[in-house]
Parts: sequence; C-alpha cells; structure tokens
Amino acid sequence: MANPTCFYFHFLMLYVVVHVLFVDQNTVTATSNNEEVSLIKKSCNGTKFPDTCLSVLEADSRSRSATDLKSLTRISMDILYEEAVGLKSLFIKVKENVTDPDLKKKVSVCIDAFEFCNHNVKTFGIPDFEKGDYFHANADIGFCQDGAIDCTDTGINMFNREIETLANFTLDVLDFLNTLDSGKNM
Repeated sequence: MANPTCFYFHFLMLYVVVHVLFVDQNTVTATSNNEEVSLIKKSCNGTKFPDTCLSVLEADSRSRSATDLKSLTRISMDILYEEAVGLKSLFIKVKENVTDPDLKKKVSVCIDAFEFCNHNVKTFGIPDFEKGDYFHANADIGFCQDGAIDCTDTGINMFNREIETLANFTLDVLDFLNTLDSGKNM
C-alpha cells in the first residue's frame, strides 16, 4: 500500500507551484490594474462630470496605459475626437433619409458642429498639446463643447445621450488641460 503522507506531500507541492505561478501573478496584475484605475479615478474626481469621465475612460483600454495626467489627457483628446467623428457619422446617415427641409437644416447644423470640433481637435488641439501649449489646446478643444451646444440648440431630438456625453467629457478634458496648464506655470 502507498504511503498517504507521500501522496499528500506531492499534492501540496503541486498546489504551491500552481499558486505561485498563477495566483500570485494574477494578484500582481490586479494591483497594477488598481493603480491604473486609481490614476483615472483620481484624475476624474477633479472634473466637472466625474461619472462621465470615469465611464468614458474606463471603457477605453488605452486609458489604462496612461502613466500620468499628461498621457491620460492626450488619450482623452483622441477619445473626444473619435466620439465627435462618430456623432458626425450618425447625423450624416440621418440626413440621407430626411425629407423635411427644416429637419435637414437642423441635422446639417449638427454635422457642421461636429466637423468643426473634429477639425479643431486634430488640426490645432493635439498639435498645441504636443508642443506643451495647454492654454491654446484648451481653447481648441472648447470648440467641441460649442458644437454640442449648437447641435442641442437646434431642438433636434436625436442622439441626445451621446451629445450630452460628448459635451460633458469635453468639459472634463478641459479640466485636465487647465490642471496641466496651471502646473506648468507654477
């Protein structure tokens, strides 16, 4: 008959090896993720719309790679640009099927507003940010807030949640830029 102590010893050794190889590594990963989430949470807590900030940034995997507010802000600017491109595309699809001239005009206002946002972020905002000119990057990004307001002011009742998210997230990105700009001047 086999020695039961020997069987349990081998089982215990296997358990320790598996635990060290898999469980401890997962714990380290979870800690790293918590640190990354902490940067997002800490940064978003200082914004006007922390819930919007958290939900947008946590939904985008690039945000988890941010190491500081500067890299998180740059990622946020890309996300903002992409969200505005998406909204513009939605309104373009709507316009293709609209026959009412008044509604077509309102939809065109939204298309133009989000195009202006896209243009300013990509052409001016990101380059200004890359040069460390957070003040002008802030002004460039502000056009996205203006675009959301212009579209909403048409009274159009389409994509309201998406427009509100873009408007609120724009203000959050502006808060990030203000923080970076004030830290630069200190």
